[in-house]
Amino acid sequence: MKKLALILIIYLTFINDGAVFADSIVNTSNQVKVFPSSNDFAKTYKTTSENLLYLLLSALNEHNYSIEEIQFKTGSVLFKAYTKEFIASVCSKDGFNSFIKIIPADNNYNFSPALIQRLHNYIEQNNSINYQKVL
Repeated sequence: MKKLALILIIYLTFINDGAVFADSIVNTSNQVKVFPSSNDFAKTYKTTSENLLYLLLSALNEHNYSIEEIQFKTGSVLFKAYTKEFIASVCSKDGFNSFIKIIPADNNYNFSPALIQRLHNYIEQNNSINYQKVL
């Protein structure tokens, strides 16, 4: 009987990887993950979709985000900010209102919401400027 108890104790401590003592393991990670809310991704502005697209490109340039691809026909921009890729889509709601949505390209929403808020703040501050096409 003592042999069986000794084998059981050895098995539980060394071979079973300490699953018996799982309650005593403490998570030492103090990192708090901040997930952006859905209100951070999409906003409506009182401007045309073409003007909003130019405002977005200007905001990306202002914050030194790398523009990877621009599609003027669909109104989408692929850009990189701090080694993370984002897709920005601009749509027209009606003649005077436009809609912009900025989402991560890899659907990994574990990033700082300040990346997107900077772009929205820049667009809000410069929304009164009318951009024209360069011929």
